[in-house]
Amino acid sequence: MMMNRYLRPILLLSLILLILIGVFRWTGGREDLSIPAAVLFETAGCLQKAITTSTGAVESFWEEYFFLVNAREENKQLKENIHRLGTEINRLHEDGLANRRLMELLDFKMTSELPVLGARVIAWDPNAWFKSITIDRGSSDGIKNGMPVVTSAGVVGRIIGLTPNFAKVMLVIDYNSGVDVLVQRSRVQGIMAGRSADICHLKYVLKHDDLKKGDVLITSGLGGFFPKGLKAGSISKITAEEHGVFLEVEVEPIVDFKKLEEVLVILREENLL
Repeated sequence: MMMNRYLRPILLLSLILLILIGVFRWTGGREDLSIPAAVLFETAGCLQKAITTSTGAVESFWEEYFFLVNAREENKQLKENIHRLGTEINRLHEDGLANRRLMELLDFKMTSELPVLGARVIAWDPNAWFKSITIDRGSSDGIKNGMPVVTSAGVVGRIIGLTPNFAKVMLVIDYNSGVDVLVQRSRVQGIMAGRSADICHLKYVLKHDDLKKGDVLITSGLGGFFPKGLKAGSISKITAEEHGVFLEVEVEPIVDFKKLEEVLVILREENLL
């Protein structure tokens, strides 16, 4: 089998060699070729051209093959580098956002006379009716039930449950929540109560009270939970019913709860002892 495999190429090469020898013998140094010599020379030229062309094609094929292999490897490496750089850019972006939020909290802490403790949001209550979060601070950190929770923007909620290392915070958007507030411009008082994930409402304001869309609500200091002057929300809609003495007032909370990641717990003075 091996002999049959190599026999035809050997015979072909032998024939080419004999033709070439014949050409050189019959042509010698003469300028004019005889007819047999010309035929042999032409045949030999065609064979040489075919061999040269085939060899060049093979060399070109291998060059292009290795080029494509190298290009594919380089492309793979470039894609890996792009993915790695994209991950690094995203991490740096997240670090930048976190640093900005923390700087805002630090600025609130530095400018406020209130004693505060920073905490991170680690969980949301999945219940559709009750809006609460869990933070990574607890009774071992000096936190107690009823303490207010804020961000640099304003009011978040208050502590309603504790373990040594964690605390549950009822948000101001919870249906059971109620915060005593003032309209900052007109000083009208009311209770900001939770209504949904995005909207609260201002209760117990009369039709003749001075309210405008866009008015800012701040904590009044009444009720025993929140200190006075913290931003709570802004009026987004006012409706006067034909019958009744109260206005229907919708309030947009000052805090974007969908983006809530870090908070501050306001500590009472007696808890610092």
